[in-house]
Amino acid sequence: MKDKLWFVAPKTKDLTSAYEEHPATKRVVAAEAFTVSLRTVMVAQDMDGFLRGDNDVLVLSAASLGEKPAVQRVHYYEEDLPAGTVLKDFIAETMIVCDDYSGTDRLWMELNIVEVDTDTGERKALLSAFKNFAVTAGAVFPATLPYSMAATGIFSAIEKLVSALETDEPALKCPVTLYPPDRMGAPLQRGSFVVFANPVEGGDYELQSNGELTMKSGAAVGTTYVVFTAEPVKAVSPEWIISQRVATLLTQITEGNRNTAKGSVDFLNDTLKLYSNFSDLRRYLDIMKKKEQGSMTAEEKALMDRIGVREELKPFLPK
Repeated sequence: MKDKLWFVAPKTKDLTSAYEEHPATKRVVAAEAFTVSLRTVMVAQDMDGFLRGDNDVLVLSAASLGEKPAVQRVHYYEEDLPAGTVLKDFIAETMIVCDDYSGTDRLWMELNIVEVDTDTGERKALLSAFKNFAVTAGAVFPATLPYSMAATGIFSAIEKLVSALETDEPALKCPVTLYPPDRMGAPLQRGSFVVFANPVEGGDYELQSNGELTMKSGAAVGTTYVVFTAEPVKAVSPEWIISQRVATLLTQITEGNRNTAKGSVDFLNDTLKLYSNFSDLRRYLDIMKKKEQGSMTAEEKALMDRIGVREELKPFLPK
């Protein structure tokens, strides 16, 4: 049966149904840290009006876990990408990173390819900025660019990019939803996922170790495809998590969230409340150290007492 979404288990090549648990792998489970990474993009020549020349190509993804807003990332930016080019080894490969999976949230993702007109100066500035952001944050978040790059002298290029992301019709859209164990649909499991622009017979293809697809018949792959992986990770970079959370917050504030009825103000209040609680807990511990050293002031004791009587913080305070 033809489909757009297929699955390849680790250490295998065959494309199998993405809607069944594969016996050679495992689901992502509660409390596990995992990351979804973009591995390969191939844009075939069957896309009308795409790659007309004199345009810059953006490869973007959006991802949402549970009720969080869909956060956009930029993975690739290049001038005049020829049709049929296989893209791999992205500097900004991270589509989403989760440091503590709930075990119940669904994962929604979408990969987009967009053409944007930029001049030479803007292109060089954006390419440099993208590389720097990708190395430090694991991804480039358009939601943060107007805030983090406004002082670098390339704000006009940023405005053009953000405007293009809001108004241009993507040349390619590949939406995917992966589900926890108690939900019907494609399971969130470890391995590689292949998304095609058009439905295909998965048995006609193989995924090679270099991340590229080949046809068993020896013919050329004639349809656009994307390969991404879902993998567990032992350690998650705090910088990546913080960058992703900042982008999530800014996305919620500026665009809202179609995944939940909660408004932007409510979301912001919840976020700031959590941050405030964390700051107060940290302050309590700092004062406790001074108390143990005998250097606590009367004002600090009063503050410590005020924090100590808050019901929402009591479960986290030292006994």
